[in-house]
Amino acid sequence: MKVFQSETEMRTAGGLRVHDITDDVAGTVRESGVRDGIACVYSPHTTCCIRITEPQNGFLDSFVDLLRQLVPHDHYYAHDDWDKRTENICPEDVDFANGHSHCMAMLLGTAGESIPIRDGELLLGEWQRVLFLELDRERDRRWLVQIVGS
Repeated sequence: MKVFQSETEMRTAGGLRVHDITDDVAGTVRESGVRDGIACVYSPHTTCCIRITEPQNGFLDSFVDLLRQLVPHDHYYAHDDWDKRTENICPEDVDFANGHSHCMAMLLGTAGESIPIRDGELLLGEWQRVLFLELDRERDRRWLVQIVGS
C-alpha cells in the first residue's frame, strides 16, 4: 500500500468562480505511481469546495445564477453581525462580510471528492471534470490530493 500527498496553492480572483483542476489532479496521480486506488481531493477552506461535474458553460452560468438567488450577497447573515459573532474572527472579516459564502459552502456539501484510480488514471465519466469552486473574495487558497493505493 502506498500513500502519496500533494498540495497546490493558488490565488483566486474572488466572487463565485470555478477553476478546472482536473489536469493537475491527473498529473498528481501520474506522479504518485499508484496504478489502482483512490484520490481524495480536498480544500481546507470553509468558503470553497471541490466538485465533480460537467463544466458546460451554459450549466455553470445557470448554476452560479441559482446559487446567487438562493444565497444573495445582500441578505442579513448573523455570521456578519459583529454584535452576535464572537469567535474565529480575522481582521479582514470586519471589512468583508462573507456569511453568504459560508451558507453556499454548506449547501454544496463536503469540501472534497474521492475519485477511484484504475491503471494509473482517474475514473471520471466522459465529460466529468474536477472543479475548485471559490465562493468568497479574492484569497490565497490551497487544495490537497491524497492518493492511496498500489
